[in-house]
Amino acid sequence: MKPYDNNYIYDKVKEYNDSISEGRIGNFEIIKKSNNSDFIDGYMCRRKGRINTDIIELQGPDNIWMRISPIEIESSYMFIKYAKGKVGIVGLGLGYVAQELAKKSNVDEIIVYEQEKDVIDLYYSNFEDNEKIKIINKDAFEASSEEFNYFYVDIYEYKLHPRVVDDYIKFNEIHKIEEYLFWGLEHFLLSCKYEEIVWVYIPELWMEISKNIFGALQEANLLKYYKQLDERLVSKVLADFKEVLDY
Repeated sequence: MKPYDNNYIYDKVKEYNDSISEGRIGNFEIIKKSNNSDFIDGYMCRRKGRINTDIIELQGPDNIWMRISPIEIESSYMFIKYAKGKVGIVGLGLGYVAQELAKKSNVDEIIVYEQEKDVIDLYYSNFEDNEKIKIINKDAFEASSEEFNYFYVDIYEYKLHPRVVDDYIKFNEIHKIEEYLFWGLEHFLLSCKYEEIVWVYIPELWMEISKNIFGALQEANLLKYYKQLDERLVSKVLADFKEVLDY
């Protein structure tokens, strides 16, 4: 079942391999790395398997900013599936999420906030202008106010970061947002202790997508590979969210 179907993942990785070329602009570089591992490092689980195609990386001055890899495809799947109307994204990366959203007939407009001009230039070296996609070269926290049906923050380097709560507060102060999601949301909620989360108001959509991706893991027979997040970090983030969400 998507998003954990290996054929689906392979097709997506290959599609973007064919669309994106290696290159460097300023401090950022796109490279393609051979993938010879017998394991798939996916979202919430690492399991045996092979994706027999190169993996595209966006490398920045100090770290890897994004890969179009199983974890990226699996972790963004639910947001892409549910998003509609006017959509905001914080973080352009290699453009995967924006490009996938633009394919949807029920997505009308996509505004992407990206503060690194070199990242934007690399994106446009591979993708043509799309009338649905507007990229704003600005710090997202300094953006003008907009109204969004869906808003996605993808700046957390494939891990749960304590700042997700502060970012939630700040972006909801800047914009009028109907549905707010952030990278790793499902993994965070599925790692919460029942006795703690039961006392917290959790938005209905957050619960729904977490339930659905859990079902996808189960149907793909991958629950045995599922890895919980750090218990103390999860408890802290949940406690911080309780003050915001309950209010």
